[in-house]
Amino acid sequence: MTIQTATLPSSAAAPTTPVPERPRDPAVRAPSTRATSLCLVVHDEMELRLRLAGLLRRANPRLDADTVTRAGFDAISIDRLRAYSCVMLIIEFSPPEAAAGPLACLARVHEQLPDLPIFVFARGGNERTAARAMKLGASDYWPIYSVVLGELASALQPIVEPPPSNDMSRAEGGDRWRQPEIAGYTLMKKIAQSSVAAVYLARNSEFNQPVALKIQAIDGGTVVSQAERARFTRECEILSRLNHRSIANILDYGITEEYLYLALEYFPCGSLRDRMKHPISESDAVNYARQIGEALQIVHAARVIHRDLKPSNLMLTDDNRLVLIDFGSARTQLTPGDESRPEDCTGTPYYVCPEQTADGEPDARGDLYSLGIVLFEMLAGHLPYTGRNLLEILEAHRANTIPRLPERLQAYQPIVNRLLAKNPQDRYADAGQFLDALDAVRDELNSRRLKNVHRSA
Repeated sequence: MTIQTATLPSSAAAPTTPVPERPRDPAVRAPSTRATSLCLVVHDEMELRLRLAGLLRRANPRLDADTVTRAGFDAISIDRLRAYSCVMLIIEFSPPEAAAGPLACLARVHEQLPDLPIFVFARGGNERTAARAMKLGASDYWPIYSVVLGELASALQPIVEPPPSNDMSRAEGGDRWRQPEIAGYTLMKKIAQSSVAAVYLARNSEFNQPVALKIQAIDGGTVVSQAERARFTRECEILSRLNHRSIANILDYGITEEYLYLALEYFPCGSLRDRMKHPISESDAVNYARQIGEALQIVHAARVIHRDLKPSNLMLTDDNRLVLIDFGSARTQLTPGDESRPEDCTGTPYYVCPEQTADGEPDARGDLYSLGIVLFEMLAGHLPYTGRNLLEILEAHRANTIPRLPERLQAYQPIVNRLLAKNPQDRYADAGQFLDALDAVRDELNSRRLKNVHRSA
C-alpha cells in the first residue's frame, strides 16, 4: 500500500499546515470512483493508522480515509477539518497522562465543530476513560482490540447515508432501538443487539460510572408477551440476589409504558469471546476456568441454573477477572410441574448440554457441561463439537466421542471427560468438585515442574 498526498479543499489552506496522508491503492480504486465521504485517522504510528483506514473501507466502501500524526492533527485548522465527514482518534490511555493531549484536542474540536462525528479507539482504557471521552464529545468509543466490523459499519452508516426523516420512520413502523428514552439515562452508544433487546452504554447522574443499559421494547417490531416480561423480571430478580464480584452487579431495573430496562455495570474490556480471538495460554485458560467455576458455585448455591454459559456471557475486567452476565435464560430449581418445561430449550447450540436438547430439564450439571465446552475451546483453540447446521451440532453433543486435547495438555483430559460426559450423573456433582479436581491437576503439574528443575540443576 502506498501513501499519497491528499488534496483538500483550500478555503483557508495555509502553506505551512501539514497535509494529511491518503492511504490509497491505485489498483483498487481509480480517482473517478472515489468514495463519497472522507474520514481522518489520527495516531503517531503509521501502521496502526493504515490498519484502521483499511478497516473503515471494509466497514463501508463509500468511505475513504486520510491519516495524520498527532502533531499534524493539532496543526490542522478548523476550516480544513470541515472537509471531513468524521475524525477517528486512536488514543493511548496507558499511562494516563499520555491521553491528555488527544483528549484536549477532542474537546477543542468538538467545541468548535459540534456536528463533526469524532470516534475514539482506545488502547489501555477502561470504563472511566470511556466516560471521559464521551463527556468531552466523542460520538462513539471502542477498545481498539475488540472493534466489531458490523458495529463499526452501523456507526458509520449515517455518515454516508443520513437516517430517514421521522415521518418516514413512523410510516415504516419505526425502530424503537434508535432513540429509546429512559428517564434519568443518557444513551451514548449501542453495544449489542438481539432479536428482543438492545444494550447501550449509558450515563446516569446517580452512578459514578457508565452502565450497560439493557432495553426491551414492550410493543416494538413484535409485541412482548407476558411470558417475556416475566423472563425479563426474573433476570432482574436473580441478579439482585447474586451479590458477588464474579456476577454482574445490577444497578437498576424497571418497566415504563414503552420499555423494560436493566442497568448493569459496564465492561469496556469486552468478553471472553473477544479475548479468545487470540490464543490463550494454558495458565490463563486454567485461571479463567477456575473463575467460572467459582461464579457457578455462587449461582448454584442460590439454587439458580444459568443455562446459557458461553464466552460472550463472560465479561473481562481490567484486572483480568471474569464476570458472569445475562441471566435471561436462567431458571430457579422449582418443584416438578412448575414453570420450567423440558421442551423450553434455550442456550447456544455450541455450548448447550445434551439433556437441554432432549426431554430433560438441566440442573447445575448442565452448566458444568457448558463450562467443559469453554475449557476445551480455550485449551485446544477450537470447539469440541461443530456441524453444518443446528441438527448436526445438537447430534454431536448427544452422540460424538469426546475429542482429545493436544498431547501437551493431556493432564486436563480427565477433567474435560468428566465435564462433557453425556450422562449428567457421570459429571461432577457440583462446581466445588470441579474446582478440587482442577487444583489437584495444577498441584501435580507444579510438582512435576519442580522435579524437572531439580534434575536439570
